[in-house]
Amino acid sequence: MKISIQLQLYTKPDCPLCDEAKEVLERVEAKMSFIAIEEIDITKDLRLFTKYKHLIPVLELDGQQLFVHRIVEKKLMWQLRWYRFWRILIKLTS
Repeated sequence: MKISIQLQLYTKPDCPLCDEAKEVLERVEAKMSFIAIEEIDITKDLRLFTKYKHLIPVLELDGQQLFVHRIVEKKLMWQLRWYRFWRILIKLTS
């Protein structure tokens, strides 16, 4: 059973914390082939810029913020495995 997980990374250009977050996500993505990361530049949308300007980078899954400012690699991997487990369990029981 194939379950893919789509993450959203809210970011902007010239942001050192965003660059650090992208490096963490690249390592996680290399280890977990079931994730996909959508990078969203908040400077291209006034609503997003207003919402996230002091928080970036922000990593979300299904509209829920997982991390703000810094992404903890091991914690993210644990969260993704747990989320995937529950998605598989729900599919098996429905």
